[in-house]
Amino acid sequence: MGTYFDFSYLIKSFPTILSYVDITLLITFIATVIGIAIGSIVAIIRIYQVKVLHQIAGVYISFMRGTPFLVQLFLCYFGLPELIQKLGYQEIRSVPALFYVVVVFSLHVGAYGAEIMRSAILAVDKGQLEAAYSIGMGTVKAYIRIILPQAFGLAIPALGNTVISTLKGTSLVFNVGVIDMMRKADLMGAYSQRNLELYIDVAIIYVLLCFIFSKLSQVLEKHVYHFKS
Repeated sequence: MGTYFDFSYLIKSFPTILSYVDITLLITFIATVIGIAIGSIVAIIRIYQVKVLHQIAGVYISFMRGTPFLVQLFLCYFGLPELIQKLGYQEIRSVPALFYVVVVFSLHVGAYGAEIMRSAILAVDKGQLEAAYSIGMGTVKAYIRIILPQAFGLAIPALGNTVISTLKGTSLVFNVGVIDMMRKADLMGAYSQRNLELYIDVAIIYVLLCFIFSKLSQVLEKHVYHFKS
C-alpha cells in the first residue's frame, strides 16, 4: 500500500494545503456580503418592476443562472480586460486575478440571492410596510430597518446553501492563476507524484468547511427564530 498510497505524506502535507484556506474563506466572505447586497437590491427592483432596470435584472439573473460558472469566470478574466484595453485603458492587465474572481463570485451569489430574497420579501406580512408608513417612515428606511431584516431571517436556510455552493466553487479559481488549495495541491503533486494524497487533503478541508458553514447557518437560523419569538 505504501507504493500506491502514502498515509504519512497525506498527514505531512495537510498543514501546507490548509495554509491556503485563507484565500478560499476570503473569496467566500466577500462574495457573500456583496452578493447578498446585490441580491436584495435586484429583488426589490423585480418586486416593484422598475422600468428598464427590471428587464436588465431579468437578463442578469438568467445569464448568471443559465451559464456554467467557469464560463463566467473566463469571460470576466480573459474577455473583460481585452474589451477595456480596446477602449484605451491599457493598465487593466495589472489588475490582480483575485479581483476578477471576487467580482464573478459576487455577481453569482447576487443572482441566486436575488430570487431567494425576492421570495423572502414577498413572504413578509404586507402590514409591516403599512405600519412603517403609518409612523412616517419612507420606503427605503422601512425596507432597511423592517422588511429586509425579517426577509433575511426567512432566507437564511436557502442563503446558507448558496454560501456553501460558493465555497465549493472556489475550487475553480486556480484556472485563472489564483493560488488556492487546489492549485497548491496541483503544484505539490507535480513535484511529489502524490496527487491522490493531496486531493484527499483538499477534500477533507472542504468537507470540514462545509460542515462548519452548515452548522453556523443552523445556529443563525435558531438565533433569529428565538429572537422573533
